[in-house]
Amino acid sequence: MGCGGSEEKQGETVVVAEHSEAMMKLAKMVKAGDGTRLMQMYQKWPVDGEAKDVKLADGSTRKSWPQTWAELEKEFAGLHNLVGQADGAISADEIAAIKAETVDNADKPHVTADCVSWPAIQNVFRDAWVIAFDKPWDPAEHEEGMDYFCLLRKNTLAIKVEGLSKLIHEQGATKSIDMMWEIYAAWPNPFGEEQECARMNRKKGTPEIKKTWPLPFEGEKSVTSVLTECGWSEMLIAALKTQLIDRKEDSGVHANCTEAEICWPDLQQAFRAAVSEDGWDDEKSGEWPPLAPFVTLRLKIPKEKIVEMLAGEWRMYCKPDEGDAFSYGLVVEEVDIENWTFKGKARTADKYVCENGKMVWNEKNHRLRITYEEVWPNGQRDALAARVKSNGKFQCESAAGYEQKATREDLNLPSDAEERIGENAPDGIKKYYTYDHDAAHEAGGGA
Repeated sequence: MGCGGSEEKQGETVVVAEHSEAMMKLAKMVKAGDGTRLMQMYQKWPVDGEAKDVKLADGSTRKSWPQTWAELEKEFAGLHNLVGQADGAISADEIAAIKAETVDNADKPHVTADCVSWPAIQNVFRDAWVIAFDKPWDPAEHEEGMDYFCLLRKNTLAIKVEGLSKLIHEQGATKSIDMMWEIYAAWPNPFGEEQECARMNRKKGTPEIKKTWPLPFEGEKSVTSVLTECGWSEMLIAALKTQLIDRKEDSGVHANCTEAEICWPDLQQAFRAAVSEDGWDDEKSGEWPPLAPFVTLRLKIPKEKIVEMLAGEWRMYCKPDEGDAFSYGLVVEEVDIENWTFKGKARTADKYVCENGKMVWNEKNHRLRITYEEVWPNGQRDALAARVKSNGKFQCESAAGYEQKATREDLNLPSDAEERIGENAPDGIKKYYTYDHDAAHEAGGGA
């Protein structure tokens, strides 16, 4: 069978059906490409809102998200831009050929200018591939990483909507949690390069300007590059994008999440929507640790940054459930990465003794946890445990519920006493010198 026609047996007579001029143009297009641009069209295809009834060739209907030909005509004209190429645009004649084989095709009355489905596009290009390469279409020759993967029938718009939930359900919680931690660890958050993004305060539920490390969805350094590094397929990436962008209202993703600016909390929310249909609470955070709202990028510390971040002068603020708040100083020194230990001492000699300083660094998610004991002159031993943040802060874990947190004085607090405890000093700074005003006048801090 040559590219000029296909053979159909009618009794004992062989009839050669000639292909249209338009179909031959499409076959030429297919032979010159690999499906990359069509995959981008699939990934960009909008699936927001409710699915609509779409008529099929056999007269039945199915739910899908069709586009108009006017919308698709613009998409085809700009496909080269979607893959980052300045030239190689589909010509007007080629676009006209696509139209001729879809909405203007008398043999396909179900495909109209007002209703063009993704399968209708897949079908016409799959037919063109058969003509171009003069052999039957074999799905095994078009799996992930192969040419024209986008034309496989399994790449449906419904998979974009349901794919993330389906993946999590099929592989189970343990594997899914590992997958989420891997993405968390791979998300780049270089020290000192934060950007301001408008999102929600996770504790108060009110709008707030946050400093974080957003990524665009596509590009050299992007959500797509992170997911690809973590072994995600194009189809799954498209499914996540649907939750993040196309259906973000349904997912509960913040309105400011766009293809140009995606934050780690946006990704967490997309996963939460795929995991749970009835909201989120502390119990679910316990079941799905990477999705807990308090798991921020600041809790990540690369191994090579541990000494730099932990060793230094700290101010501790404590507020018991019953009793007055107070503050004191801690100096961390001799951080030993090989043995995962550190030494510490009170800023003022003999105030207390710091013992058994230990560190646990999780290679999977780059989180650093420290534990140590404070031994006070009256014999009291206080065991402390905390997660260290990349901004030089940590908050102690307290079963009793009282507040105990620390900040690096040499990194985060002003050096001038007036700025520390003066009338106009912010409460967030003053508290680190509560009942310890003498420390505020010392150049290196005090206890």
